[in-house]
Amino acid sequence: MKVEILYFAALKDFFPPKEMVEIDPNVSVSQLKSFLCNQNPNASKIINVSRVSINQNISKENEIIPENAIIAILPPSSGG
Repeated sequence: MKVEILYFAALKDFFPPKEMVEIDPNVSVSQLKSFLCNQNPNASKIINVSRVSINQNISKENEIIPENAIIAILPPSSGG
């Protein structure tokens, strides 16, 4: 199934700002993060501490990604 993934902040150094990705059905957020880490091992540290939103809702690691979802990978940020 296809999903759209949006990357923010430091992840734009490793991935395009957005891309369409083909993933298996019934993939959890945790499994998607592992998939992305395998695609670009240099981004693993950031991906593993990032939050993930599915269709603009922050998701849990065990949440299943629905078809045609828009997924945002949100690295931690600091600011003042």
